[in-house]
Amino acid sequence: MELIIMSYNIQHMNNMFSNNRVKDSEVSRADNIATVINSVHPHLLGICEAANAMEEHQYFIDTFLPDSGYQIAMGASRGKQNLVFYYRSPLQLITVDDEFDYYGPWQHDIDEDGVKEEFRWERKPLEAVFQIGAQGPQFRVILVHTKSKGVFTVTDLHHYQKIAMGNRKRLVAQALRLRQRLDTLMDTSPHIPVVVMGDMNDGPGLDPFEQLLGYSFVETVMGSVFQPGKIFHNSLWWMSQSREHRNDLWTADFPDPIVSSPFGMRHRVWIDHILVSPDMLNSNSALRLKPDSGQIIPKNRIARDASDHFPVYCHLESD
Repeated sequence: MELIIMSYNIQHMNNMFSNNRVKDSEVSRADNIATVINSVHPHLLGICEAANAMEEHQYFIDTFLPDSGYQIAMGASRGKQNLVFYYRSPLQLITVDDEFDYYGPWQHDIDEDGVKEEFRWERKPLEAVFQIGAQGPQFRVILVHTKSKGVFTVTDLHHYQKIAMGNRKRLVAQALRLRQRLDTLMDTSPHIPVVVMGDMNDGPGLDPFEQLLGYSFVETVMGSVFQPGKIFHNSLWWMSQSREHRNDLWTADFPDPIVSSPFGMRHRVWIDHILVSPDMLNSNSALRLKPDSGQIIPKNRIARDASDHFPVYCHLESD
């Protein structure tokens, strides 16, 4: 059996609705979003920046994704940028949001200066456990939408740097907290595979501010080289191995926040990811990542009009 899982940041989806219905001005965009989703028709869809109300999601499915078979899995609202799963047969929902309290405020000495700072998630990750059919294997999915690196206030260059560094510190703190959760899961429930996916607002490597900290979000969540048996695998990694696919390895773009380009050039970033636990690379596992199956939706006009992110997806195999 082959399953498709997909991560999609639907830009400001919450603003598309009024009285639990899609606004007339948003119908065209809703059609585009549905076209993107239907082009893959994933068995599991994790939505970042999702709408808040169950009724809004049900209306969207009934109106724009009819006959898709999707059911909704959501927990406590994360606010204007919610986190929600759509899932369909043969997946069955076992638990959702059962670790909500773990993602409450915590303290960490991120600077290693002997002073603990308090951190929080702007949007607490959403956890759910699914089972494949009545007797198939279970797996846990953690959907994340992290703190943005962006500076969205009018400021001078000096304060821009201070705010940018503060954003990195929050990202690293969130990464360390999430990684602690993954280590616990692999130690206590090693028989249940784990998938981490979503808009992580970070790509591979260290930007100049992360170099000062010595951490990045993605690498921290993936794991330490000193514990190779616990390193998570990025489903799109294979694309980085050839020039043909490497040039397409980005999921969002934006203009430079400091310097305007007269040529309309934009930064391209790979910030949407699907990470799988190391057991899912084992050919003998009950649930496996299909090799080299990670993909990014084609970057056509429909996808660009639907959202400012291009969703990513991959295939899983189960006996």
